[in-house]
Amino acid sequence: MFEEEAEIEIKCPNCSPANETWHEIVKPGQSPVAKCMDCGHVHSYRVPRVKMKTVKAIISQMADSAVMQTLLPEEERFFVDDEFVVEDIDSGEVVPIIITVLECGDKRKPSALIKDIDTIWGRAIDEVTVKVAIQQGEITRPVETKVSGDFKFIVGQNVKIDGKDYPIVSIKVRSGSFRSKEGDFVLAKKIKRVYAKKPMYGRRREY
Repeated sequence: MFEEEAEIEIKCPNCSPANETWHEIVKPGQSPVAKCMDCGHVHSYRVPRVKMKTVKAIISQMADSAVMQTLLPEEERFFVDDEFVVEDIDSGEVVPIIITVLECGDKRKPSALIKDIDTIWGRAIDEVTVKVAIQQGEITRPVETKVSGDFKFIVGQNVKIDGKDYPIVSIKVRSGSFRSKEGDFVLAKKIKRVYAKKPMYGRRREY
């Protein structure tokens, strides 16, 4: 459910009658009162009416997908690659996602107002499965690891697979670019694939 806001952006009759400014809500309810954060003026205000729309959200996490119904403001604009939290109307379950597709009728758009959107397609980012390619000579072993969507993979540092550490040599981002400079990092939710190498263990030659 949506929580009642403690602050609101409205016009102040004392210092900003033409433009909205941030106010602290002093008294909520049917006859609300707010205090302007710029000049301190306390005044009553009308609660702006916001039209809401129920939008279908299809959320994928690897091979699985879930369909939810979420309530959103009609005049809010969403963009592909935006992050937001889907709250299912029926179950109350919340899932943070990255938007991958905005479906408006029979068209897919890079951005749209909620009132024009029929379905939001997204990828869950609370926990993601990252594909890792471990290289040893000419052999590459593909593995997967599950981490938080905000987990950082850093070039030059290790990724732990099955209790063993493998140095990261490069990272392919979902946009198609690569990160290969030592110290470069990418959040797990934005990674297409991590490339790591198997450390070479052996005795050092003595001369």
